[in-house]
Amino acid sequence: MSQVIEAEACSNRILAVEDDADAQCNLRDILELDGYQFEAVSTLREATQKRNLSDFFAIVLDRKLPDGLAEDSLPMLRGSAPHAGILIVTGCADLDATIAALRHGIDDYILKPIDSKALRASLIRVRKLRQARDRLIQSERLAAIGQMVSGIAHESRNFLQRISAGVDSLQSKPTSDPDDVADLASIRRGCEGLMRLLGELREYASPIMLDRCRHDLAKVWRAAWKSLSHKHFEKDAALIECLKADSVWCSIDVFRMEQVFRNLFENSLAACSSPARITVHCENGTPDDMLRITVSDNGPGLPADQRGRVFEPFFTTKSRGTGLGLSIVRRIVEAHGGRITSADGPSQGAVFELEIPVQSPNVGEISNHALN
Repeated sequence: MSQVIEAEACSNRILAVEDDADAQCNLRDILELDGYQFEAVSTLREATQKRNLSDFFAIVLDRKLPDGLAEDSLPMLRGSAPHAGILIVTGCADLDATIAALRHGIDDYILKPIDSKALRASLIRVRKLRQARDRLIQSERLAAIGQMVSGIAHESRNFLQRISAGVDSLQSKPTSDPDDVADLASIRRGCEGLMRLLGELREYASPIMLDRCRHDLAKVWRAAWKSLSHKHFEKDAALIECLKADSVWCSIDVFRMEQVFRNLFENSLAACSSPARITVHCENGTPDDMLRITVSDNGPGLPADQRGRVFEPFFTTKSRGTGLGLSIVRRIVEAHGGRITSADGPSQGAVFELEIPVQSPNVGEISNHALN
């Protein structure tokens, strides 16, 4: 975490390698006005001897300096500051030098006299490239973590199945010791809990594959409600529908969307005491190619500080739970091209708002879609 904070703190630092005092002042005025931290040196030697080159967001180089040409120092600068944007300021367009510099990974050329708009536009491009690179690196790391988690989960489930088989064998043998019976039951519950956790970990880490087809979304949430009959029959619970959409047919993966509603209903049933009332409100969204579905309940609701965190992996308000259910729900909804948010309700109770596209990206076709 400290490295992240340090990187953010120095993300606005710019080093200018410029021997002309007036040009240095011009650069300083432009960059400090835009909130950058400005430093300047007069020679390539001073620049290459800096120990903190990797701390700079960008390096602005005059092409012709007292001790050499900027392109001659590019390999060393790029090696010492691989993530910094490098801009060369030149008074003439030299094609050979430009090609040589581009081969060493410079980000832009700026012609003299320096135009403030051109310099700002160049730095904006550098920042966007840096953000894109950081997102790519983060995606690669998450993909590697996902593969590792899937492998560990798979192997762990194999070991747990062996433990479960051993428990089955022991429970099939007669015993008069109540402590042994209780211990075996405890081991079984532990195995089942770990199996459930590992299953959710694998599902969270794996790509979501969608098999879309045109389907009645109301039938999907009704099937999800029916699948929880063993839970909502234990209390006075009812599902209330309010359909205001012209049509609730859309292009979805039926299995995955049933998983979405089952998870939302299950959370509501766990939170609500009798009488539990869960309402599904469906209407046409804006634009019209979206369906807006609101799932609400009459439970205690979510405090404001928790509403923004319920989709975070491993965040849970339950005494028992992995905290992955709503994270998986969000991934499924977003894989469909929709979105889900936790909202304020008109009264007490939890409220989730979903927007689901009516059509898939390939209109009228069954499509497979992967989202990492």
